[in-house]
Amino acid sequence: MSCWSTASPLARAELKDQLPSPDFDRSRYERPNQDWECGWTCDGCPCRIGPSPTGQCRATTECRPLLEKKEGESKGRWRCTRPKEHGGPCADGPLPNGSCSCPILVCRPRRTLRNLRGRFCIAVSAATLAALLIGFFGPWQWKFISAGPVSSHHHGVVFSQMKHSWPGSEGCGACHTAAHGDLREWVRAAFLARPGPLEPHRLHTVTAGEMTEIDRNCLVCHPGHNFHQPNVTRDHSCSACHREHQGPGRIPPPPNSECLSCHGNAAVMEAALKKGEQMPRSAFDYRSTNGPVLFHVPRPDQGYTAVFSSFAENHPEFQVHQQKLKDTNSLAFNHALHLSDLVRQNGQALTCANCHQPDGAGAHFQTVTYAKHCQACHALQFDARNPELRVPHGSPANVRAYLRSLPTQYADLARRRGVTAVADSEKFVAEQMRLLRERVISGENLEQQIFFAGDPSKQLAVGHTPGGVSARARFAGCAYCHEVRTGGADAVPQIVRVTTPDRWLAHGEFHHAKHAIVNCNQCHAAGTSRVTADILLPTQRSCTECHSPHGGFSESCSTCHSYHGNHDRRHSRHITR
Repeated sequence: MSCWSTASPLARAELKDQLPSPDFDRSRYERPNQDWECGWTCDGCPCRIGPSPTGQCRATTECRPLLEKKEGESKGRWRCTRPKEHGGPCADGPLPNGSCSCPILVCRPRRTLRNLRGRFCIAVSAATLAALLIGFFGPWQWKFISAGPVSSHHHGVVFSQMKHSWPGSEGCGACHTAAHGDLREWVRAAFLARPGPLEPHRLHTVTAGEMTEIDRNCLVCHPGHNFHQPNVTRDHSCSACHREHQGPGRIPPPPNSECLSCHGNAAVMEAALKKGEQMPRSAFDYRSTNGPVLFHVPRPDQGYTAVFSSFAENHPEFQVHQQKLKDTNSLAFNHALHLSDLVRQNGQALTCANCHQPDGAGAHFQTVTYAKHCQACHALQFDARNPELRVPHGSPANVRAYLRSLPTQYADLARRRGVTAVADSEKFVAEQMRLLRERVISGENLEQQIFFAGDPSKQLAVGHTPGGVSARARFAGCAYCHEVRTGGADAVPQIVRVTTPDRWLAHGEFHHAKHAIVNCNQCHAAGTSRVTADILLPTQRSCTECHSPHGGFSESCSTCHSYHGNHDRRHSRHITR
């Protein structure tokens, strides 16, 4: 059975519509692939013979008369054969000798639009090829092939030395290793690329961020910078994020699309999760132990494989809030008390700036120390009558040694007060020791109070003064701020080491100077915090009030994160407080 018989009526109708009409004349069909056309075409009367393939006019007569002989005739009769579409048989008919009586005027054939377009393309291609040859091998060779000025990162002293390796190349060979070769080397490099110039069909199969030959050249000068999380399933392209030839300034920050090629792809994150499950936990503990003290954040069971599309929409909550982590610092501190009206310095209430002072760069804060930030209010004065005497801070052994040498300390105090006579000095020492024994009974008791007293109401009182007020020392005891543990029979008490992190967000970058216009309490709820365990970091939602399309500030991934931050020598610059 034929295909026509099995086709539907609608299909047969469509095929019928596509067939040419019965009066279609193939000999008069104007084909667009012809290079020449009749010179009378513009006048609307082109000859049906048309020019030759070389552009010569082939016009002779309008027809070739046909000799017709009837049965029994010897001479016959000539008949005009001019087609109907060209006027049909002429009135005069053929000449007696059988030639046409209507000669065609000779024309000057002209090139068709197709021919002119082809010649123009050939001319442009030839001119382009000539310009490329001049550009590639002329005096402006390197400026001609350059995609634009490189960034300031590649204009250092070391990079200048690379430029000297290939004179005149302006350092192109540092990244483009084939740049110092000849044309054959360039062609070879082009055809070795994947996908190559003959593989356009593979362009859609190239994975986003796939490593290239140029990326491998980056690692020659930047070893180890292909490092990210240990469970990544593939290395990411350097040049995809750090796009060169964008101008003489700094390299523009990576676009969010490169980060989302993994973090916005559920399949990639699932592969990373499966790879991480096969790795020991120690493999992810890669952060340097030198430099800033980091807040230890336990790795989530699922790792950092949550899929999200933007910071403002569905970025995960910061881990310290998501897992309700607590500060394990042994130091007892009450933010709410220090910011209340009960605590004053020089008659004024304390503010955040009294203790938290920016470093030289303004990005982070200096470490809070006892000598610089606490001593003005919490002086270690154990004797209210002699406030000049202060227990040393920092070492329990030094505290014990100081307390067991109090006679010497009082004698030294007498000399500082101008008591030079030996008798007067001994009398002063004896009197002070007597008064001290009346309050503490013994040296052992004094030592116990110094180390273990943590209640301000139990501070060492002097006694009733003439005004009726019991004067007390300004030092409540080590246990007021520290966790103190007994050391045994006669061993020195041990004070648990205070470890205050310098950086709380180990995965993100934060610059306090850029947020100076924002009040501290707007991000840190210090006014309501009464225990040290509170981690006073802002929430992710509070950050999106500004860092979002609605807030008007950048929500780019590179604003807070660095791909290489965990392995870079400049580690302290890529993690934040």
